Amino acid sequence: MKKYLTIFFSIIGVIIAGVGVYYQAFYKERTALDIERVTSTLLTRPLNIEGLKVSYTYHDTINVEKLWQTTFVVRNAGSKTILGEGFDGKNIRNTHIPIQIDNCTQLLSATISNCNNNAILMNNRLYIPQWRPDEYVEITVISEGPNAPNLKISDREIVDSEITYSIYSPKPDMSNKKMIDYLPKGVADFLKWSIVITIVIMSVVSIVQFWKQLKTIPGVSTKIFTLIAWLIIVIIFALPLLWIF
Repeated sequence: MKKYLTIFFSIIGVIIAGVGVYYQAFYKERTALDIERVTSTLLTRPLNIEGLKVSYTYHDTINVEKLWQTTFVVRNAGSKTILGEGFDGKNIRNTHIPIQIDNCTQLLSATISNCNNNAILMNNRLYIPQWRPDEYVEITVISEGPNAPNLKISDREIVDSEITYSIYSPKPDMSNKKMIDYLPKGVADFLKWSIVITIVIMSVVSIVQFWKQLKTIPGVSTKIFTLIAWLIIVIIFALPLLWIF
């Protein structure tokens, strides 16, 4: 028994050492923004009624035909804080992040409708002193054109950044996230499979030892009872997998 405990703790030690090596040698903080088009609504629709002509104006002065209201969410999807003016280690090229609205004939307005990082939008420029991971800016765009507009940010405006684009689709409820889900994906995957491998090794060792011990137990009923008890212990030992995957 002492021998197998030594093997078990050795495996745990190797896993912990592996995580430490991963952090030191391979894991790097990632700078990334995700731009998601959340809603897109055509506010002006032609009416196919004979003899009826409808015209639209924006703010009573601008004639429009196809008026779109589009909402975008720009989220810090990386693991690194984006720092602006006033901080050491600033990684924004200027004091602001320019945004570009294209695929529209006329841009009428672009405003922040919601945010949790004290962002300011002026003249299509985002001013954000400190943008932590998972913080976001919601921007509502009013535009005229045949199709809904696109919002773009150049990855050259932020040091070593990645910009991804997506369109909103319903996602599974993540309100019951597991503790491992809060770790960086690379570390979480490493821990998941390390735990799986550990459980498999320990299960194989326990199976071998169990069958050896089972042969020495007298009586069929006692063997059956022992087998059931052993299966219950194995199931309990494997339960952590439910909190991992």
